[in-house]
Amino acid sequence: MKLGMVTGILALAGVVMISGCRTPQGRIMGEEEQDYVGAKTAGSATFDRLIEETVTKLLNRQSAAQRALGQLKVAFLGVENKSIEDLGDFQEQIYEQIDTSINNSNRYRTVSDRFVNAALRDTRLRAEELFLPKQRREFIQTLEASGNPVEFLLFAKLTSGTTRGDDVKQRAYMLTLELVDVETGFNDKESTRVRKAYTK
Repeated sequence: MKLGMVTGILALAGVVMISGCRTPQGRIMGEEEQDYVGAKTAGSATFDRLIEETVTKLLNRQSAAQRALGQLKVAFLGVENKSIEDLGDFQEQIYEQIDTSINNSNRYRTVSDRFVNAALRDTRLRAEELFLPKQRREFIQTLEASGNPVEFLLFAKLTSGTTRGDDVKQRAYMLTLELVDVETGFNDKESTRVRKAYTK
C-alpha cells in the first residue's frame, strides 16, 4: 500500500474519531431569554402560560368570594394527564409550579403532598372518590389527625385536541383547575387554552 494512501486513511480515521467523540454543549440561559418552543410537543413556554393564567384567574375569583380571614388550606391532589402527549419529566414540574403559585398567592396555602399521599394510602381512596361526601369526610379527618386541616381540595387536569391539515397540525392544550369546598362539595373550575401549530 502506498504511503500517501496510508496517510489519507489515517487522516480520515482521525476525523471520524474526533467527530464521534464530540459531546453536546450546554449553557445556562439568561433570565431575559424566552423558553424554547417545543417543535413536536407542548414544551416549557406552553405549560408556563397555562399554569400562570389558570391559577391567577381561579384564585383571584375565589379570593373575591371568600370573606374569611387568614390563609385557607388546600390539599392538591396532583395533575391528571388526559392529553395525547406523555408528559415525562414535566409531570412533576407542572405539579410543583401550580403548588408554588398557590403558596405565593398569600391567601392560600397547600398541604405538603407527602401528607396528602399518606392520607390517600391510609384511607385506600382514589382521588376521584373524594367527590363522594362519606369518602371526602374520611380523607379530611385523616388529614386533620396529622395536623393538616383543609378547607379545599384542588384537582388539575391537562387535555389536548388535535386538528390536522395537509402540511400543518394544530394542537390545543388546556389546563383545568377544579377547587372543591370540603364542607359543601361546591366546586369552582377555571381553564386556560393555548394553541400551537406544528409544520412538517
